[in-house]
Amino acid sequence: MSKRDIIQIGKKSYYAVRDKLGRFTDITNIGTSIREDARGKAKKTVKPGHGHEGDLK
Repeated sequence: MSKRDIIQIGKKSYYAVRDKLGRFTDITNIGTSIREDARGKAKKTVKPGHGHEGDLK
């Protein structure tokens, strides 16, 4: 079982985390989650031409 399930409520999609009993412990909007990930800096620096694999110097 994956750590997060995708749940669709109407036209919106959410990531949901469940505990061992199947109850929801955390529900996050997918768009918000993607924006938060994009704001963070990558720990790996890469050579020019490989920008999708990390951050450039």
